[in-house]
Amino acid sequence: MAKIIKNFNIDLSSIRAEGDTRQFSVIGDDNSIFSLEVTNEDGYYYNFNTNTFAAAYKRLKNQKLVGGVYKGSITFPSVGDPDQYNISLYAESQHDTMHADYNEVRFGDGSMDINSSTGSSSNLLKKVIYQYDDVVVTLSAISPNSTYRSTGNFHGMSVTADTITLGRGDSSGKTPFSIGVTVATTKAIQITRQPTSSDLSAVTSVTMDSGVLIPNEDIWAGAARSTDTVNGASEASTTVTMDTAVATKMAVGDRVTGTGIASTSVVTVASLDGTYRFVASEAVTISDGVTLTFTPPRYYRWSINSGSTHSIHKLLPGMRMFTADSDIDNSNDNIISSYTDNTLITTEINNEGEIVEVVNTVVNASSPALDPLVYKPTITNGVVSKQLGYITFNNQIHNDLNSISANYIAYGPDIIKAIHNAEIRLTDLKVELTAPTTTTTAAVHASTTIPVADREGTIVNVSTISGIGIDPSVANPTIASATADGAGSWTASVAQTLESGITLTVGGTSRTATITGNIELENVDDTSFTVYFDLEKFLSAS
Repeated sequence: MAKIIKNFNIDLSSIRAEGDTRQFSVIGDDNSIFSLEVTNEDGYYYNFNTNTFAAAYKRLKNQKLVGGVYKGSITFPSVGDPDQYNISLYAESQHDTMHADYNEVRFGDGSMDINSSTGSSSNLLKKVIYQYDDVVVTLSAISPNSTYRSTGNFHGMSVTADTITLGRGDSSGKTPFSIGVTVATTKAIQITRQPTSSDLSAVTSVTMDSGVLIPNEDIWAGAARSTDTVNGASEASTTVTMDTAVATKMAVGDRVTGTGIASTSVVTVASLDGTYRFVASEAVTISDGVTLTFTPPRYYRWSINSGSTHSIHKLLPGMRMFTADSDIDNSNDNIISSYTDNTLITTEINNEGEIVEVVNTVVNASSPALDPLVYKPTITNGVVSKQLGYITFNNQIHNDLNSISANYIAYGPDIIKAIHNAEIRLTDLKVELTAPTTTTTAAVHASTTIPVADREGTIVNVSTISGIGIDPSVANPTIASATADGAGSWTASVAQTLESGITLTVGGTSRTATITGNIELENVDDTSFTVYFDLEKFLSAS
């Protein structure tokens, strides 16, 4: 009767760059005979005697399971670039040994998942282990509005990030970190609250493609982009000449409305033809001087660019979108969300003489937040590296989103784990301001005007002043003058008498903040990545 090899146990998770030693066990019927062969991506063989890889052919040959088990180890070396190890376990059929029945598992793209499959239909069972470069996790800070929209008082700030380097699949243990933030010379910040774990964010960028119509969706319900007047009549022609440069007034896909175009017709801009002309989607007859209105279509659902770097696999429902394009309505919180168009139908039912109203919901159309459709994922080294599909938002977004690189932000360690495949724990979080100091450049006598060498880091009616000559028995005066940079005079809320050259310290505001705490990373199985504290959550800039 044939003897069966039932299991091959080894840690198949990624190996860190500095190498590792992995224990393995072959489990099966007593006296089963097996051979084991391990090769790297260069075709070198593992020598179980020297525990090294070399060009000479080697294998662990014809080993016997005593008591139903064989235990050993494989030492994987330190490498300077990623590597791959192919493990081949042979059931020696000439010694009446075979593998357990084959149970096949495949990835989403249809390719074989050999590490999840068990058993074998032949005398060979294969496994694979990948070795990667070390992972650098960067801790930084971000103001989404200033970074992606170039708006807000954090715009122009600088950030000093911190980094943690660890092996792929490793854990860091509790590690202290420090992040410095400095706003522009004419800006200042104050603390609105202390940071929390939910302020930590991750960012994924995707280039968008075209809007996708959901059944019954009214894509023309939004506000018009602009208006302009016709310069010269158009007689049953698709070419229309305008008074103003068309590139400033319209975009391809915009609906055109105005006198001469039936309200039931959907005429759109097919192309821009020179500086002042556009081509309509159908022939129109429009008189000279008529005002035309251009309205962009708006869609809930969008496809993404099919380029090699664009994917929805690191997006999640609830992520907020930011773009740098000023034409996109950034006043709305455009969030990845499912869409449902419902109709409520009320029916009266006669219940033994009593009329009862029953309200039923009819779903006219729906769209999931993220929809891969029929697109198969791209699998690289056993994990999804790309997934095409559609994204649905909570708001309609107009057609200028087409071809824009959009940034999606997720918050909190649990959500970040889904994006970067790493468990994150934060403790002892704190943000502190570096108090600005300056000196008086002249004596002050019973006056609210205080000449100083530098005025930076203050916020009107928020910043306080302390120093020699300011009475500590009463509340420190506030700075009542507007924020400014360089030498000049502050206006204090209370008259002061001060000597020239004394040091004054600003309280409550600053140009510089430092975020500190401890971070613990576990099972980091991703390439290098950055996480950001969203400054807008706990700091205010003016």
